[in-house]
Amino acid sequence: MMKRLALLFAVSGMLMTAKADTVTPLFSSAATTTNSSVVEGLVNAGATQDITGNSLWAAPVPGSSWVSFTTTGATDNPAFYTVPNGTFVTFSESFLLNGPITGASLDVLADDTTTVVVNGNSLYSANLGGSYPTCSSIEIGCLTSTEGTFNTAQLLPFLNADGMNTISFTVYQEAGSSFGLDYAGNVTTSTPEPSTLILLGAGFLGLALMKFRG
Repeated sequence: MMKRLALLFAVSGMLMTAKADTVTPLFSSAATTTNSSVVEGLVNAGATQDITGNSLWAAPVPGSSWVSFTTTGATDNPAFYTVPNGTFVTFSESFLLNGPITGASLDVLADDTTTVVVNGNSLYSANLGGSYPTCSSIEIGCLTSTEGTFNTAQLLPFLNADGMNTISFTVYQEAGSSFGLDYAGNVTTSTPEPSTLILLGAGFLGLALMKFRG
């Protein structure tokens, strides 16, 4: 009888493995995105700020804001600053992950175009020297038709499941006028709930009882 109870204790304890999903949001904003701060030759380069986009740009990805290092978006802004061609600025966001990664996504817009680097690994190379009728004519640009989209399969090889991560965007000015970056996405990790760890312990205890009674 005791042996049967121990077996039941072990099986029930080890099969009940509830998981909790943790979603880490990623989004461009003055609060979450830093930049290289020193932009050579630009005396008004400053901390990342949310900007009003150029009227020709796509709306920001839900949950995010167009960002820059100064007022480089809407051309009708009295403080509008035209970024010289050849300028590039790197914007970054760092985030902590803890547990197996079960999903990831990232959408990116930029004027004129941008590279995307995850933990020092190139995910996408900027379309430099291309056609710029309105930003880049191919991904990644500032229109919905040239939005960069990345999925779990593309992001997973470069993400660190247990520790800090940094995603960076080097935005290039290739055709004058406006300049900016917008991105949003998330990373989902799965970790055992505290109750699961207790149940696993109960399962191992049950196995120990079986051995003892045997």
